[in-house]
Amino acid sequence: MNSMKYLYLLFSITLFLSCKGREESSITYFGGQIINPKSDQVFLYKGEQLLDSVKLTSNHKFLFIIDSLALGLYTFIHGPELQYLYLEPTDSLLIRLNTWDFDESLVFSGKGAERNNFLINLFLENEKEDKLFYNFYYLNDSLFSLKIDSVLQRKKILYNQFKEESPENSRLFEKLANVAIGYPLYKKKEAYPYRHKKVTKSKKYPHISPTFYKFRKNIDINDEELINFYPYHDYVKTYLYHLAYEKQVLDDYKGTMDVNFMKATLENLKIDIVKNNFLHQGIWYTLLDERVSKSEKDKAQRLFFDHCSDEKSVAEIALLIKAAEKLPKGQKLPKVSIYNFNDINLSLNSIIKDKNTVLYTWPTDLRQIENLAKRVNYLEKRYSSYLFIGLNSKNSEYRWKKHIKSKKLNADNQYRVDCGIDWLDVNFTRAILVDKNGIVQNNMTHLSSPRFEKHLKSFKNH
Repeated sequence: MNSMKYLYLLFSITLFLSCKGREESSITYFGGQIINPKSDQVFLYKGEQLLDSVKLTSNHKFLFIIDSLALGLYTFIHGPELQYLYLEPTDSLLIRLNTWDFDESLVFSGKGAERNNFLINLFLENEKEDKLFYNFYYLNDSLFSLKIDSVLQRKKILYNQFKEESPENSRLFEKLANVAIGYPLYKKKEAYPYRHKKVTKSKKYPHISPTFYKFRKNIDINDEELINFYPYHDYVKTYLYHLAYEKQVLDDYKGTMDVNFMKATLENLKIDIVKNNFLHQGIWYTLLDERVSKSEKDKAQRLFFDHCSDEKSVAEIALLIKAAEKLPKGQKLPKVSIYNFNDINLSLNSIIKDKNTVLYTWPTDLRQIENLAKRVNYLEKRYSSYLFIGLNSKNSEYRWKKHIKSKKLNADNQYRVDCGIDWLDVNFTRAILVDKNGIVQNNMTHLSSPRFEKHLKSFKNH
């Protein structure tokens, strides 16, 4: 990208702002340029609410003009990528990014840039620390705490330097910055017991000093100002899984982690949107795990349907359960009529005959489609002895074909299905394992499930 063109965009917005009268001083501007765009639109959200969307120009530029903006955290979405923004009234924030290296290429300029650059740098630091700390989970609790304290102290020094250079910050920004500094490290402490046990291959739950969790007294897990901020969300989820793991250990591992996670959610969370989110996650993982007994799945369903107040989420899980019941494990795959990339009508059963096959469904969400393509391309190369068949019943034929070409998927293994097949009535990347005799071996899993590849390795003997 020619840097002069980017400077011209900044100059244009600055000139535009200088020409406005004082009566428009409450207007906020957010714009920029996207290199190698994934789509022709960008979206701006406040929490779950879509505030506005704009189309990219021929030069891949965009501009949001927002009147009477509320100070706070916003979300910028382009294609499958998401980025947090902190905006204040009268900001004139510019962003420049390359989708081929989204987070690392992202740079802010203009009024409000210092705060956003600080937050994105913290995000990148946290990603590096996640990889670094995998080497520290073998340490005992006191040495692990020293590692955490060392990183925390260094980040606080950097933040104090930032405040010296940019002293005028709102109470909310101060809060978000401190959460972005501390919560990712506290999350590692919550994960420490089971990760330490795993890396040391110990059979015992590790002894941990009561002072190890002293940071908890300064954390409010029901803080509504933080519900859309990733460090808060990640920390609370890990904290609840910590409680679930403790309960599982006390129960001699008879209960399941996800059912205990759902119980911990109900016992500790008061904010409906967060509670619903985690209840949905718990039931989702329970339904997709073939190791979970029917009685535990029934418990999870009762917890979810009795306590989740999100109607959309309830409808989605009800549909998922119904779809699974329509194609039970051990049943022969029903006859299915499909259309290939060239619109020729074929029989799915003939195509997969005498082959161990993974059938997977196409979602409609662009981010999920992006992840689907990456995952399928990886799996087809790694597990070449399996036939991977994509079944699309939700996307339009045009959109489906466009994605096959742009994502470089093998068109010979992609098929379109007419609507009306009840066991395909889901909108996520559901995977179904069918053996060479046409018998369903797993009726509900996910291509990105942590256990999926283990399924494939055990499935090869069929």
